[in-house]
Amino acid sequence: MSLAIDVDEITAVLLADGWHTVANKSFTLDSYEFVWRDSTMHGGGQSGVCSAGFEFTDDSGAMLSGPLTAVLAVRRRGNAP
Repeated sequence: MSLAIDVDEITAVLLADGWHTVANKSFTLDSYEFVWRDSTMHGGGQSGVCSAGFEFTDDSGAMLSGPLTAVLAVRRRGNAP
């Protein structure tokens, strides 16, 4: 059994500083790395950094990204606010 969480149903993400609203079904998961211009500065999985990451746009238009381990919880449609 798994807890199948449809990323299109995520409406908010709990990070260390509190809840953040996810705008326009923008929450996504992918590999996580820092790049500068065309070169990778730090790849996910190096030095113990989680290789899976998240990214979404909040309701102010800011894009938030980070390692998946920074996500404490997600709120989905149908959940109480």
